[in-house]
Amino acid sequence: MRIQMTSASTVAYLSEIFASWQGEGSRAGQRHLFVRFAGCNLRCRWCDTPDALTRVGDCRVDYPDARSETFSNPLSVQELAAIVEECCRLDPSIAMVAITGGEPMVQAPFVSNWLLQAPPPVGCLLETSALVSQGLAEVLPGIEVVSADVKLPSNSGEAETWDRHRAFLELCRDTETYVKMPVDQGTAAEEVARAAELVAATLPGATLFVQPITAADGPSWCIDQQRLACLAAVASAHVRDTRVLPQIHKLMGIR
Repeated sequence: MRIQMTSASTVAYLSEIFASWQGEGSRAGQRHLFVRFAGCNLRCRWCDTPDALTRVGDCRVDYPDARSETFSNPLSVQELAAIVEECCRLDPSIAMVAITGGEPMVQAPFVSNWLLQAPPPVGCLLETSALVSQGLAEVLPGIEVVSADVKLPSNSGEAETWDRHRAFLELCRDTETYVKMPVDQGTAAEEVARAAELVAATLPGATLFVQPITAADGPSWCIDQQRLACLAAVASAHVRDTRVLPQIHKLMGIR
């Protein structure tokens, strides 16, 4: 690992970079370049990217032409910009850069500096737990779409975070934003209602995706159809545009 004393705005820890089909939310089916940041402030029970929860020594880049390369962390803005530029050049079908994690907002100073100093050649989608508001105002000018999760304590195993979600979503009012709500068989209906009320209050007109949690050992869901329909109905009572959408990339067997 490369160790150096540098500003948090000029270097960052990343886990992997690769092109694939977006499997969630309103951009599902588009070709995206996933830039996965390493490190997360949460430990959700159903996390499907556990390798990105902590900072790692290397970042793997899988280029669209089937080449792979490993970079030592932390990466500079210039290094990341060059990688993104090359990937987009090699695959003109890439519609957006998905900034994901882990939790990219943990490294918000770097993200905002990158998007300001060396913006990608296509628009950016921010995939986030919607809990880290610090630095969001500086990040959003470089973001076209926000994909915001709402964490429900009954399935995430995390503490209640309603006030932090509210603060984050309110800052997104002038940016196209959709909200994902992961659910499983044990998800509390009262939490679904409270989350949907929060979405309706902070982002009027936004789409709420009720997302069945996928089992860790395969593409099956951790919720049956009857319970899923019940929770979707609860959400729909508060958010008119509520949709059920599974993780399509999991069903396809891809990253």
